[in-house]
Amino acid sequence: MSEYDLLADVYDLEYDHDYDVPFWRALASRERGPVVEWGAGTGRIAVPLAEQGFEVAAVEVSERMVERGQGKSPAVRWVAEDMRDVKLEQRFGLAVCAFNSFLCLTTPDGALAFLRNTREHLRPGGLLGVEVSAFWPEELAGEPGGPGLCHDLTRGLPEGRLERFSVSRYDAASQVMEMRLFYELYNGDGVMRRRRSHGLRIRVTSRDELGLMLQLAGFEVEAVHGGFGGEPFVAGCDHLIVLARRPAG
Repeated sequence: MSEYDLLADVYDLEYDHDYDVPFWRALASRERGPVVEWGAGTGRIAVPLAEQGFEVAAVEVSERMVERGQGKSPAVRWVAEDMRDVKLEQRFGLAVCAFNSFLCLTTPDGALAFLRNTREHLRPGGLLGVEVSAFWPEELAGEPGGPGLCHDLTRGLPEGRLERFSVSRYDAASQVMEMRLFYELYNGDGVMRRRRSHGLRIRVTSRDELGLMLQLAGFEVEAVHGGFGGEPFVAGCDHLIVLARRPAG
């Protein structure tokens, strides 16, 4: 069982935004050929692209998330495999690795294996887009007395609400952030019905490190953005978006 299987039932509640979808849709329209999304979850991006008529493959390591995605759109080619070494026997014009899926690769070797595998899945001249959260030193600095509990979100439900809290600890030597997520489900009367917790690890990366890894994997960095409107990447940006191309030759 993938550790992400345990999050499949709350994934769509936690991540219900779509402000980034037009950005990926525009790239899919510009680039030639089918699209592959790596770390697709339940299809937050893959499904809208398929609904627009693009040929889409969605790779996700969690079988439970794939099952939920299949229920949303049979037009997507769903693949429950590890994006570091899956072989799809198909070449793509655009590869998308969005919303911190890249950060779930918690070692440099794993990240490079994924990037090299992606290169082999792109047509010559094909484009890879990687989007991750931009973390800044002041955010990663440890709090005096240890990490505190953060309230991350509230989601209203027909029968109540979902609350999520988290505690995070960052190790600067490994660049790995260890998180413990706490979920509380309340009924309409405000009584907590269920509570559970889940551990998660990500590896923080920077613009320059990501650019260097892309070069080592055989890509040419084409653009770096700090937002989905094509904004420049500057201090304080919430997003780091890097577009890199497999050379045509």
